[in-house]
Amino acid sequence: MLLTPHTFVGVAIAFLVPNPFIAFILSFIGHLLGDKIPHWDFYSNTKKEERTVGWRNLAVMGDMAFGVAIGVVFMSFSFWELNDPILTFSIFLCGVGSVLPDAISGIDLFLGKKNSLIHYVNKVQSAMQWQAPLPWGIISQLLVIIISLVLILNSIALL
Repeated sequence: MLLTPHTFVGVAIAFLVPNPFIAFILSFIGHLLGDKIPHWDFYSNTKKEERTVGWRNLAVMGDMAFGVAIGVVFMSFSFWELNDPILTFSIFLCGVGSVLPDAISGIDLFLGKKNSLIHYVNKVQSAMQWQAPLPWGIISQLLVIIISLVLILNSIALL
C-alpha cells in the first residue's frame, strides 16, 4: 500500500484512541493489516533489483513527502485549532507508527542492513501483502483514505 493511506489510517487512530502510546502500537499494527487490503504500490510485480532503480525512488519520495504534509496539516490543526497538544503528539507518533514497517523494510532494501528485527518485520510484512492490479489497487486505497477522513471528521464533530 502507498504511504499516504497508511498515514491517514494512523492519523485516524490518533483521533480515536486517547492514549498516544496505545495509538502508536495500533498504528503500527494497522499498517500490517492495511497491507491485507488489495492494493497497488510502486513495487507491485517487481523484483528486488528493480526496486532501487528508475522512477520508483522518486515516486516513493513524493509519496513520503505527501504523507509528511498530511501529518503536519493534522498536527497543526490539532495544536492551533483544537488546542490539544496531547493529540498533536499522538498524531506525530501515529504518523511514524503507521509507516514504520515500510521504513524498516526500506533499511534492508536500500541499505542492505539485516538483523533479526528487520528480518522478522520483512517476513511479516511480506506475508501480509495483497497486490491488486490497476485501477482496483488504487481505488481500494482511496476508500481507505475516505473512511479515515470520515472517522477523523466524525471524531471532531464536523460530520
